[in-house]
Amino acid sequence: MVTSPVGNIANEREIKLMISILEKVGKILQPFDLKIIFDETPKEVASDKEKLVRFLLLTAILDQQAESPSARKTAINIYKILNDDLFYKPQTALIKLDKLVSLKNEYKISPAIGRVLPRFGWFVLRVGGFLIYEMMLNKIKLSDEIGKCKNPKEAINFLYSNPILESILRDKAIRMYISWIGHPDLGIDVSKGKWKKTDFEMPVDGHVGKIFSRTGMIPNVIHESKDRKNKRWNIIVASQMRPLIQELVSKFDADCIMVDHGAFRIGFYCCPDNLEGIACDSCPRKSFCEIKDKISCEGYCILRKYCKRNLIWRAY
Repeated sequence: MVTSPVGNIANEREIKLMISILEKVGKILQPFDLKIIFDETPKEVASDKEKLVRFLLLTAILDQQAESPSARKTAINIYKILNDDLFYKPQTALIKLDKLVSLKNEYKISPAIGRVLPRFGWFVLRVGGFLIYEMMLNKIKLSDEIGKCKNPKEAINFLYSNPILESILRDKAIRMYISWIGHPDLGIDVSKGKWKKTDFEMPVDGHVGKIFSRTGMIPNVIHESKDRKNKRWNIIVASQMRPLIQELVSKFDADCIMVDHGAFRIGFYCCPDNLEGIACDSCPRKSFCEIKDKISCEGYCILRKYCKRNLIWRAY
């Protein structure tokens, strides 16, 4: 791991404008994307706060280093097979894990972690860990316990006080989960208005780090290696860059959860790692893009005017 100059650096005015754009994109797309999850979720789960909070925890666990649509679909199909045993009889559900083998091919994880353990191995570890955590909860209502916390950070500490959950839910995923169930603009709001938007911490994955680096919003990048013969030398270490990005966004009083989601969406869809189909000047997806009209996109990256195009940096 090494720190290097980012390249061309944006000035404070440009940074403020780009963060404002990302926040606007996030405010439009985060509720839209979460609504997709709610719409896909069985009604008997979506209409029950406790079930929904638990279901989203399972989704967040499965979503780590996996394709998000496949993680959501897998979580839904797990519920269809196990029904309410998934939430209220985890011991029974644990015995039935073999019934989930039919789902192993639909759960698409990163090839990198797939080399460490077979896909179904990760699946069993994650679903099994979730069920063991539920067994340890016993009759405690998870939504109530999280809602009692003074702020999102205390809620994270509460969840991480359980060693099982701490082992299967990484930092980025737990911050994402807490934002889903606690952000006042996203529908569930377990704290019932107690948590402020400024209390949340950005999840920051590689795509978010990539956008802040390529645009020149941060002066330095923490990446994997200084040896350019290493094919992964220019991959961003997002977990190490998160505090730097959080501090920058907080400086402009922006809603960091919305900024994070806006940066993720642009990083994933408009600014690919391999630069193929990059949307700097013209987006090859513009004729069929489902979000173009929602964010008033004119057929090229909405950060184009201010981005410094430090395109060497990669997410993965």
